[in-house]
Amino acid sequence: MNPLLNPFMGIPLLKSYLLDPNRLRRYNPEELKRYQGKALKKIVRYAYTIPLYHEKYREAGVKPSDIKNIDDIHKLPFITKEDLRSSFPDKLLPFGYKKKDKYEVCTGGTTGKPVCIYTDFYTIGKSSTIILREVKELKLNWRNLRFVHIGNFTPRRIDLVVREHFQPYIKPIVSLENHLNIDVSTPIKEIMKRLNEFKPDLIMSYPAVFQHLAFLKRKGYGDNVNPKICWTGGAMLDEYTRRYVEDAFKCRMLNIYPSVEAGTDIAFECLQGIWHVHEDFFYIEAVDDDMEPVASGERGHIVLTRLWGRGTPIIRYTGMDDWVTLLTDVDCSCGLKTMVIKGGVEGRLRANIVLPNGKVFPPGAFCFITPILIELGTFKVKQYQVVQKNLHEIEILLVIDEDLRDVGPSVETIKEKIREAYEKKVGSDVTVNVIEVEEIKNPGNSLKPPPIVVSYVSRDEGYKVLSE
Repeated sequence: MNPLLNPFMGIPLLKSYLLDPNRLRRYNPEELKRYQGKALKKIVRYAYTIPLYHEKYREAGVKPSDIKNIDDIHKLPFITKEDLRSSFPDKLLPFGYKKKDKYEVCTGGTTGKPVCIYTDFYTIGKSSTIILREVKELKLNWRNLRFVHIGNFTPRRIDLVVREHFQPYIKPIVSLENHLNIDVSTPIKEIMKRLNEFKPDLIMSYPAVFQHLAFLKRKGYGDNVNPKICWTGGAMLDEYTRRYVEDAFKCRMLNIYPSVEAGTDIAFECLQGIWHVHEDFFYIEAVDDDMEPVASGERGHIVLTRLWGRGTPIIRYTGMDDWVTLLTDVDCSCGLKTMVIKGGVEGRLRANIVLPNGKVFPPGAFCFITPILIELGTFKVKQYQVVQKNLHEIEILLVIDEDLRDVGPSVETIKEKIREAYEKKVGSDVTVNVIEVEEIKNPGNSLKPPPIVVSYVSRDEGYKVLSE
């Protein structure tokens, strides 16, 4: 039976589709805060029926009745990645709840054991209203939008769960002829061929996938691949990759901030380049290393609360590991008045670059290549990666476009200027080697494209340096 035919499912989702996309524009700050408070109270009452949260809240001496408004969120204990891991599968759903209509979704686990939680049809359906909002904010018409998602469709990944357990049931209501899913493991020339046949308006994928597609576009492939927007998430987008892709496809490349735990996008980049948080769906905080809140405008570790949904709730979750700088009371010229993430998400805390002199760089703050390539006016570098091999050695890998090798500044000039830039930042105790390579491979067996910044310095080793 189609779940949408159940009035207890279909009517709430219909209401969401009608009201949710425009809510951020309808509500003033006071109304939004009241809405958040009501949503938090509801989700905490639900969480109290789930063994993991029930135990955590009893231990902290907090009851659902203690939560009166959104400011009371600080009474609730943090939930860690290890909490979710150790509680799966039996302590992440309400007491006595059957798993029949719940779907397991898991993170990639490229840095260790994956995190697995539960979602359901309603949660997936409601999350899709966020996509509708973002499409409207990008001035695109969702009714005839030709949309391509190049994602990870392996078992227990959210992409596959949505494709198998949600999309088939909305066909009678929403035509899927304008929607195309492509697995990220598909050879890049085959992806370009399918894009060329589909003629997309909007493409969503990882930055590295766009970089490879842009390379092919420069070589004459994909005459019909002329999207209006390139949408990217799941990895850090550096400014050089953005310029490289935008120059090839002659359209904007904009960020979204999705996660498996969130179930959808936490924030998105508007046409003015500002990262807006979906504050009616999420409440996010930034804390320091001692788990104390940081002031607006200060960098901190993100803490995520999902204010909606069923399955496994996500409340004061610290496992995202991302650096963010949150700003409030920002008037964006796009018209949205929300909390924003200044400069975007800066990368994972565990990927920090710790130097012998005690300096610490988040991944997003350790990319010094873009200004050099912009200054030299070249797109000769097809791809790059910064690798901290140990505390005293950094390698910068460059993949060169052979067709442009003899155009503009020489490869040796580029390498030398990049080396000099990094030597100024890291100090004399660190050796910087800039190396030309044929390709930059994915980490391990991951289908996710390789990260821009990688560190092989262990966390303990980094802490030792910082404590000296």
